[in-house]
Amino acid sequence: MSGHIPFEIQTEIVKRLPVKSLLQFRSVSKSWKSLIDTSEFITNYHSSGTHLQHRLLVRSIQSNSYDFDNEKYVSIVNDNDDDDSFPQNALTLIVPSSVRLLGEHPKLLGSSQGVFCFYQWPELNDTETTVVIWNPAIRKSLDIVVPNFIVTSILGFGVCPYTSDIKLVKVTRKSSWEAEVFTLRSGAWKSLSNNMPRYSVELWFHVCVGMFIYWLASDRTFVDDEKNIIVSFDMISDEFAEVYLPDSLVKLHCNDLEISRLRTYLVVLEMMMINDDKYEHCVWKMDPDVGNSFTKLFIIRPPDLPLHSVLGYRKTGKPIIEIYNYDSSNKKCALYCFEPDSENIMEIKICGYGSSGFANSYFETLLLLDY
Repeated sequence: MSGHIPFEIQTEIVKRLPVKSLLQFRSVSKSWKSLIDTSEFITNYHSSGTHLQHRLLVRSIQSNSYDFDNEKYVSIVNDNDDDDSFPQNALTLIVPSSVRLLGEHPKLLGSSQGVFCFYQWPELNDTETTVVIWNPAIRKSLDIVVPNFIVTSILGFGVCPYTSDIKLVKVTRKSSWEAEVFTLRSGAWKSLSNNMPRYSVELWFHVCVGMFIYWLASDRTFVDDEKNIIVSFDMISDEFAEVYLPDSLVKLHCNDLEISRLRTYLVVLEMMMINDDKYEHCVWKMDPDVGNSFTKLFIIRPPDLPLHSVLGYRKTGKPIIEIYNYDSSNKKCALYCFEPDSENIMEIKICGYGSSGFANSYFETLLLLDY
């Protein structure tokens, strides 16, 4: 960049460049490297949002004999609604070796603000576990040890959109609920004592949306009257709260519900069995501006094909679904993009065996660059 351009103007220009260009610029100029590596630049770059490239991360299993080496991770450009080019812009990613070291079956704990978190459930007698935080855009990861992790412990993961700080929440059920929060910037765990979840509430899986971590949960206040609810955790105030579901979802078996993120909204997926090998899925969106009320968005009705599941959503809101095709003893699957208005499907041309696990929409950021 010309030396005649004031550095302040250069900074404004650099802030609008894609991550790939910024990583190249860091090796060109010491002044640019010093600028780009600062926490302030990384936070501002991440929070501005408009220039960030959106992608979709998909995992597929390449053999019916499950092994970590058979996992394939593909990142697809997800910026526009051009269905013809969507599956073609794919990039195979190498997952950090530290994920492999977690054990035989590492799981995706969650994703938030372009960063992914993997973990392994500890062995029966272990009292700690490790999570791996990974930013695929800059190919950087780091390990975080979770102490005092026992069989009744539940983890939550998120990145606060206002501070860009990575948070882990550990909730443990003993004689009462106990909670601790880890922030990457502090590098320490902090105990919480106020606004704990009610003891009768049991937490299941979670998703991070905006400034909140949400868990699908069961309220077992009355043994014969179990109800589904959602427990939220505010990453600014470090407080828990409860979100109530529509009446039609409260009494369903918890296995018939899932929660996920669609753009900036929390969505609940209601699974409805049509026959022995086919389901329909109803997508409900929560509107935080209207008292956390829920609205039914659409129903996913794929063509006459066997059992399917919903893995995630494109930036446009179109669901990514997985359809199983049984071939003798093999359980093959293929991924499709579902169009809610026309109910048509488009093959993404990513196939595998068993369940591919997940498809997460994310945008490229510089988070973790300064660690």
